[in-house]
Amino acid sequence: MVRYLILTIISFQALGQDFSAATIPVDLKEKAHAVVRNHETEFYVKDIGEAVIRIKGTITILDEKGKEHANLVILYNKFTKINNIEARIYDANGKQVKKLKRDDIESYSTSSGQNSIEDNYVKIASLAHSEYPYTIDYAYQYTDKNMMFYPNWNAVLDNAEFTSVEKSSFKVSLPVGIDLRYKEQNMPTKVTVITEDKRLNYSWSVSNIKAIEREPYTSHYSEIMPTVYTAPSDFKVEDYTGNVKTWDDIGRFYGSLNVDRDKVSADLSAKLKDLVKNEAELANKVKKIYEYLQANTRYVSIQLGIGGWQSMKASDVASKGYGDCKALTNFTKAMLKEVGIKSYVALVRAGESRAEIQADFPSFQFNHVILCVPTEKDTLWLECTSQNNPFAYLGSFTSDRNVVLVTESGGKLIRTPTYLPNDNQLLRAATIELKENGEATADIKTEYTGLQQEIYAEVAHSLNSDDQKKWLLRNLSLPSVEIINYSFKERKEKLPVVEEKLNLQLRNIANKSGTRLFITPNILNQQRRLPIANANRKTALKLDDNYLDIDNISFKIPKGFTAEYLPEPIKIETKFGAYSADVQIKDDMLIYNRKLSMFKGLHSAASYNEWVDFRKKIVKADKNQIVLIAKP
Repeated sequence: MVRYLILTIISFQALGQDFSAATIPVDLKEKAHAVVRNHETEFYVKDIGEAVIRIKGTITILDEKGKEHANLVILYNKFTKINNIEARIYDANGKQVKKLKRDDIESYSTSSGQNSIEDNYVKIASLAHSEYPYTIDYAYQYTDKNMMFYPNWNAVLDNAEFTSVEKSSFKVSLPVGIDLRYKEQNMPTKVTVITEDKRLNYSWSVSNIKAIEREPYTSHYSEIMPTVYTAPSDFKVEDYTGNVKTWDDIGRFYGSLNVDRDKVSADLSAKLKDLVKNEAELANKVKKIYEYLQANTRYVSIQLGIGGWQSMKASDVASKGYGDCKALTNFTKAMLKEVGIKSYVALVRAGESRAEIQADFPSFQFNHVILCVPTEKDTLWLECTSQNNPFAYLGSFTSDRNVVLVTESGGKLIRTPTYLPNDNQLLRAATIELKENGEATADIKTEYTGLQQEIYAEVAHSLNSDDQKKWLLRNLSLPSVEIINYSFKERKEKLPVVEEKLNLQLRNIANKSGTRLFITPNILNQQRRLPIANANRKTALKLDDNYLDIDNISFKIPKGFTAEYLPEPIKIETKFGAYSADVQIKDDMLIYNRKLSMFKGLHSAASYNEWVDFRKKIVKADKNQIVLIAKP
């Protein structure tokens, strides 16, 4: 499903151009590691089934931090033919020091290993130079025969931080009669449209864009940068034609690619019916089928021609025991169909850090497929590629985002479930027996739920016991610790849980000074990272996490000691989250209670320092100490 086009683009200009770095305007060097001197992208549509892409540009690498622009990387496959590649390197004074030769370009398969079947390849050429600044001039052209996809144009090359732009332009040329759909995002200028020689020419240009340093806690960088999105109305790929102006159209086209690919054998059908015959609840039937899928198949990435979007037949998945996301989802859909349960494929852009799809710009923006099963009580969502995922749990990979549901009549834009703070909990109960010398033993039980359990489930499944122990030691925020025993236990519920038990030997957990012991009661969950205040914040504040942490830690006071000082209870409530902490004394026990809830959301830039202040208060409260003193 992943669309491979171009990652990094580097090209070749006219010989009369001045390549000296000294001619770059001073203000474009501020904060910049690289300056795009000129960049031109032309997308020339021949017809609904073929286009030529021409790219040429010049970029000056100012220092070592800008060398990410010094690699030419062109991805290609059976639909893409690279026609020519040229590049030259110039020193700071504009003198040519190198010309790219054919032998400098290497080709590789992009196959990711034994779980990958692909026909995608990459051409790579390094255009690095040992002395800064230097300039790269580049040009290349390729032909593309997969017209499901039109290019998206970034006004700043690759949306890179610390990269300024002198001039950059984008042109789309189409025969009259073929419609271009486009969306402008954060563009300083609008499109210019000219009709010439029976062609419609759309063009955009920008100039003098200063380098930007991304502000922390913002939306995905691609969402705040100047960009032009383009997409076809009518297109052709191999023997398939389509029309995509709406999500409904996209759902219909995906459905047409996969007609009659959801049939299974009579033997498997009988086995599945027998598997669910004793289940009265629909959800339990779906669970049985899902568990059968996990036990009998494995995930393999398949990117072969139109197979990037067309599924293997369900019968082939059953016989081979493997498939990619489309195939395994289609297979699950087929199995559910055999036991009388209707389900729908959903197209999704997966990935925890991926930008949202452009919901107002229907186009092929997806890299993954999941399954939606409507029921009378609830809607079940199935991730069909995982052999470890709990039933009906999507997790951070595909939750809380827009997807296109492929129905009998077409596509429908809906949203996957959001996991709220109460779904993503850390519930910790610990008993710590303090000793007079500042050492301690600790028994700790922590339950992680929802999104918070994901990393612990991954550790439990992917690491052996020695590596698990090393991982725990790296992630325990304790000055000196020995793990005596530990265990992980999973509960594969719709909202999954990982239970972690630790038995620890702690040193220097309390600081002794004379007759006093100083203890920071929040030894396990301190907030330490503090964002820097910024009165000139320009972008909105985006908080990505919903979670709730509850810590209950009991300290057994050493014999002969009593509490001299306990911190005052604290309670903070804001639109970003809430925090409370208190310490109580009961007989020979000090009981520390802490609760922190954080809320996902988008806030104005003006709210940023208010959020920083909230974080400062949490960091300060987490450092509060208890003072014990020896009884006279």
